[in-house]
Amino acid sequence: MSKADSSWAAYGALLAALLSEGVLFGVCLSFGVFQDYYSNRASLPHSDLSSWIGVLAAGIAYLGAPAVTYCCQNLTIPCHYYIYAGWILCLVGLVSSAFCHDVKTLIATQGLLFGLGLLVVEMSTLIILNTWFVARRGLAYGLLYGFTDLFGVAWGFLASSLLNQHGVKTAFLVFAAICFFIPGVGIFFLRERSSAAADSCSETASVKELTSTDMLREIPTADTLPPRRYHRHASFYIFLLSNLFQSFAFYLPFIYLPSYTTALGYSASTGAMVLAIANVAQVFGEIGFGSLSDRVGVHALVFFSAAAASLSAFLIWGFADSLAYLIVFALLFGGSASGFLTLWPRMGTMFAEHDASMIYSFLSLGRGLGVISSGPISSALLRVHGDIRDHGDDRIRHHYQAVVLFVGSCMAASAALGVVGWTSSYLKSKHVSQGGGGAAA
Repeated sequence: MSKADSSWAAYGALLAALLSEGVLFGVCLSFGVFQDYYSNRASLPHSDLSSWIGVLAAGIAYLGAPAVTYCCQNLTIPCHYYIYAGWILCLVGLVSSAFCHDVKTLIATQGLLFGLGLLVVEMSTLIILNTWFVARRGLAYGLLYGFTDLFGVAWGFLASSLLNQHGVKTAFLVFAAICFFIPGVGIFFLRERSSAAADSCSETASVKELTSTDMLREIPTADTLPPRRYHRHASFYIFLLSNLFQSFAFYLPFIYLPSYTTALGYSASTGAMVLAIANVAQVFGEIGFGSLSDRVGVHALVFFSAAAASLSAFLIWGFADSLAYLIVFALLFGGSASGFLTLWPRMGTMFAEHDASMIYSFLSLGRGLGVISSGPISSALLRVHGDIRDHGDDRIRHHYQAVVLFVGSCMAASAALGVVGWTSSYLKSKHVSQGGGGAAA
């Protein structure tokens, strides 16, 4: 039997997950390049609807997580069979997109089909990965998310080159070939850790590993954990709300940083550079917070992640009038806000190991709702101050002021909920320990 967390088999499973889910989700992260091509260079009918492609693909991957998790955990079909099905859907979506001649059909292929396939691949892969990583799960997820972002950056450059030189058809066929060979190898080697003992003892092991190094012992031990499902714990709803507020704000700086940069008078390539800096900062933030979540209390990390993002929005982006300000903001916001996602696995193991994947899927659902809602909300906020040219010397900051305040406020609310969660958990554990001491006396 291969050991969890530290065996070569566990590292092999993580590598297989990177090659399968990481590569495929990286393709999804490059959809912005395709959208720019559809909107500005390709003469495709209904190009004004192109934004729905990325929204649909990413939205399905988040919103459908609870349904796929339920199927994986309650049906008798092995998880790696789901991955094969999702992989085939992704390939069909990419190949069929190569032969589309208008944006409406691309919404069905590149958006719907690829999004469904990505949803099935991602959730099945993460459930398998959970069987291999218990004590070091945060680090494993951080590495997976970090390298997925790197794949997204690489695929974005590749997509730009292919679209400019060869057109849409060749670009999709090249990506279909990449997604056939690289994830195909990873999926072949991705299997659950076969251990009856692990299945029966995983919950106790997870809680013990997490508790032994947890900051201020905020997480209940196996002996003090009440015999209730996660949906009957207040901490579960605190996590959901904190995650929802964070999701409302997370993507907005990544959307508006390039246009903010060019509005200051810098070139489009400079705006792309600022966005790339934020994306690279995400990688370090995800790996760093993921690793810390294996040793530090998750409520404290929720606070630090959201509070740092809030302060960077209020104090740096809100006063940004030069490239230096924007670079500092990109580094701080990208590095701090991105770490929140890697805390999801530990939020799940706070309750019970067998519930961890379902809790993760509900957090994913909240992220999807927040991301989809943030688009129309930000558009409405930008209309509050009218067009940029309607203002004086501070016209740019004034134009984006409502968006900056929204991002900072949502992150502040998320941080405040982190404090509420930590306080509630600390008081509860203190009450339980006092009760135990009284009983012993």
